[in-house]
Amino acid sequence: MSDWQNLILHGDCLDVIREHQDILNGRVRLIYIDPPFLSGTDYTLKTRSSGNSQTAGSLQEEITYSDKWTGGLDEYLKFMKVRLEAMKPLLNEEGSLWVHLDWHVSHYVKVILDEIFGYSNFVNEIVWKRTNSPKAQSKGFGSQHDVILLYASDAAKFRTHPTYREHDERSRKPYSYKDERGRFRLIEIEAQGIQRKEDRKQFEWRGRTAPYLYREEILDEWWDAGLIYTSKFGRYTKKQYLDDVPGVLVSDLWTDIHPVQGASKEHTGFLTQKPEALLERIIESSSNPEDIIADFFVGSGTTVAVAERLNRRWIACDTSQAAIKVTKERLEKRSE
Repeated sequence: MSDWQNLILHGDCLDVIREHQDILNGRVRLIYIDPPFLSGTDYTLKTRSSGNSQTAGSLQEEITYSDKWTGGLDEYLKFMKVRLEAMKPLLNEEGSLWVHLDWHVSHYVKVILDEIFGYSNFVNEIVWKRTNSPKAQSKGFGSQHDVILLYASDAAKFRTHPTYREHDERSRKPYSYKDERGRFRLIEIEAQGIQRKEDRKQFEWRGRTAPYLYREEILDEWWDAGLIYTSKFGRYTKKQYLDDVPGVLVSDLWTDIHPVQGASKEHTGFLTQKPEALLERIIESSSNPEDIIADFFVGSGTTVAVAERLNRRWIACDTSQAAIKVTKERLEKRSE
């Protein structure tokens, strides 16, 4: 694959996959797609012309794609199924597929993915809180989130890299102790609650007999490193310093990644544009430099922009000429 060339192609992903199977089958580490949602909306690319002292700037809209389906749900699901089937053979044994959807069809598409990949290869339903301001609804509750369905080519061989988000006020609160090394919290080293079974072995360590959770050698290492805290009652716990923790482990609920705003440097005018931070988390968590990343509904080009920055190889396509144009312009700006 030393002669690999990144590709951005105009066309339906089904045709693109079939035309490039010889270089893609079994070689792609990660596929992310943000396909139509069956939203019943025509989406546009908004661009604003600059004004002058005599004339105000104007806003132009160009249709990027239509998410209206004359055959309704059945037509949409047939469209998705054949394309998802074509994507599966592209993944290598450690590969994964991330399908970005919302409430319109996520449950239906999951059933299709279970059939194609096997239920046992379903890894996560990730909930992304995409807005803090849901629209008022005439009935029901306003929607604030999208979902991302994560499937592995082989769940037994798939692993995500440890992924953290930055500490916030809530996550810092437990670190209420302080010494010359900084803020810390206390971690139990004795079995508590359901861990404390009647037959759990106890042993004596530095004057206290207890059902310790760790071997004596490990406890001695922590003692020598100054990480053991002794209470006034002689009970031991371990110090965990805030500065030693890279952040808060990310779960399947993503509330810390904000949508692209009009004033953002990322903003392209593409209505369904996803933030780079979202793709950065996805790509970094489940691929390595030089891996091949694919996006078959590239839209505003966020996937390839991030893949390029993170030193991944990539292939992308879209049926929208406007999407191809925006993506190319985005890559050109990044290389300037």
